[in-house]
Amino acid sequence: MSHSDSIRAGGRRSRRGWLAAAIGGTVLLATVVVGGALPGSAGASSAGKPGTKATGTPIIVGEDWDSTSASAAFTDVTGKTLQLAINQLNNTGGVLGHPIQLVIANDESDPTKTPAVTQQLASEGAQFILFNTGTDATAKPIIEKLGIPSIGVTDVIPTFAVAPDNSYTYLLSSPLSDWASVYCGAWKKTGVKTIGVLRDDSTTTASLDNILFPALRKCVKIVDVETASGTTSDVTAQVARLKSHNPNAVLVADLGGSFEILAQESVHQFMPTTPRYSLATIVNEPATWSLATPGSLNGVISMGSLNPTNPQTVKLKAFLAQHDGASYPMTAFDADAWDAVQLMKTAMVKAGGGNDPAKTNAQMQAITNYLASFGQPGYNLTYSATKHAGATGLCGLVLQQFGSNNKPTKAFAKYQPSCKTS
Repeated sequence: MSHSDSIRAGGRRSRRGWLAAAIGGTVLLATVVVGGALPGSAGASSAGKPGTKATGTPIIVGEDWDSTSASAAFTDVTGKTLQLAINQLNNTGGVLGHPIQLVIANDESDPTKTPAVTQQLASEGAQFILFNTGTDATAKPIIEKLGIPSIGVTDVIPTFAVAPDNSYTYLLSSPLSDWASVYCGAWKKTGVKTIGVLRDDSTTTASLDNILFPALRKCVKIVDVETASGTTSDVTAQVARLKSHNPNAVLVADLGGSFEILAQESVHQFMPTTPRYSLATIVNEPATWSLATPGSLNGVISMGSLNPTNPQTVKLKAFLAQHDGASYPMTAFDADAWDAVQLMKTAMVKAGGGNDPAKTNAQMQAITNYLASFGQPGYNLTYSATKHAGATGLCGLVLQQFGSNNKPTKAFAKYQPSCKTS
């Protein structure tokens, strides 16, 4: 078993044995050489021939990986697949013969720490930064000053990719504005006119809600918003207040993990006939599904982005199965991580190498029609000098519904976004 495979098999505990952490306000950095291009995937041809291991001078890439806060529920999956993708890249020729050397730091999704983490990654020689955290937006001014191209790997808040200070910042996930359009489409189709919200008290969730809620209010009335600590073990009072408002549906908004399970179970218990919706958290956190009481997730409709008929999704799923076993439940975080590395690699190769951030940045803006590992078949990511968010329409999203086995078993039959809508 390779080093990366042992990390993936061991989960969070094995990773923390070596991963950098922010302790006592001091950011510690861990450096590992890891590296990817999926054979047959979009952009794979530039990585080199299979079996041609990169041996040139390493290109240093920074990763801000929050492994310790509540955000770790999704950054765990993202971080492991980023490593796997870079390992694969290094084993198939790297970037024009040069391997990627990954330098990892942890801002704990604390917006006050993100700029310092970014500066330290740059001090370690990072020529590109992958943000695997919930607070990348606060790093924009320092990224602009440093001139280092950066991707918010799973970020759905548009702020990171829009002015000001966005000359070097990019996104690939579908933005919250698209989420709102999909939710509204589903609610219009199913007759939902009022919703109640149960959310955690995290900074990341608050940032999401500040953008998502105004858009949702254009199609439904939010009759109640209940907030609870992300570490609580009881949301009975919050659910009781939600129930008193008699909403047509309930949206659970949080960072996932144990809070999401608690929230969904409680709503299921006290409001059993009320339709339940979720953000793109629980559907992408398979480790949490077994925590739920049998049948308590049945019917939950979650924002997702994987379509099993997308050829790029099929290829990535097969590749992941080779490393994690046939039963490995691929998530959108895997797809985001994989595509982020492929986009970075494509830009570096077209720039003639990865050690000139300005040239790499210019080539990031020249990437068009990159076939994504998520979304409906044919969904692509496109960038330009004025478009730093790669999303190209609503069909980067898929509403997924949980079955009685507490797993997402099917696409929501009553509504799916049209690829002709943007």
